[in-house]
Amino acid sequence: MRLFVAIPAYDGKVGIETVRSLLNEQRAAALLDIELQVGLLPGCSLITMGRNQLVADFLASDCDRLVFVDADVSWNPGELLKLASHPVDVVGGAYRYKKPAEDYPIRWLERDELWADPETGLLEVDSVPGGFLAISRKAFEVLREAHPGRAYEHEGRAFHGYFHAPVEAGRIWGEDTAFCNDWRKAGGQVWLDPELHLTHTGGLQQFAGCVGDWLRSRIPEAA
Repeated sequence: MRLFVAIPAYDGKVGIETVRSLLNEQRAAALLDIELQVGLLPGCSLITMGRNQLVADFLASDCDRLVFVDADVSWNPGELLKLASHPVDVVGGAYRYKKPAEDYPIRWLERDELWADPETGLLEVDSVPGGFLAISRKAFEVLREAHPGRAYEHEGRAFHGYFHAPVEAGRIWGEDTAFCNDWRKAGGQVWLDPELHLTHTGGLQQFAGCVGDWLRSRIPEAA
């Protein structure tokens, strides 16, 4: 398996904890004969355009799967490989908001209860954040066919608007939520791996958490 790890970094900086995680993951991948190709994109002020450029770089490679990693997100060794190995087209991990109160940028499905797929342990959700997100080639093929009018050129190179930030229903949507919305409308499912231990770093402050542990802590104890 070949993985394309895509890291957009507007200011040209990748956090030290992200670099540490990536080096550990490369060692873990080598033991499993998995190739990690890293795509870094500094200086692009539009995150939508940056993500689309990294997708184009991935599609031009011989890699099997794209994994987006934000420059301020870190993880335990082996967790990126775990995310990429799930047999689904779109699956992400959730990291905490950068604030003291623990919470996660996930949009949940309107269901009475959460359920985990018995084979994968994944939770189906409405959307996941884009900072630790694995996407198959098939997903991009489906979305390109569903939205042919989003093709565009920039500086002589052809791109497709897989990521955009639309204004709909009285609000502006983030590019990661919009991507998940498009994928679901195209008939796909969005999955969350709740057992990943991710850290969101802001300056010298780290916000570590596991959304699965957080969910379990919110279950009322039986009387």
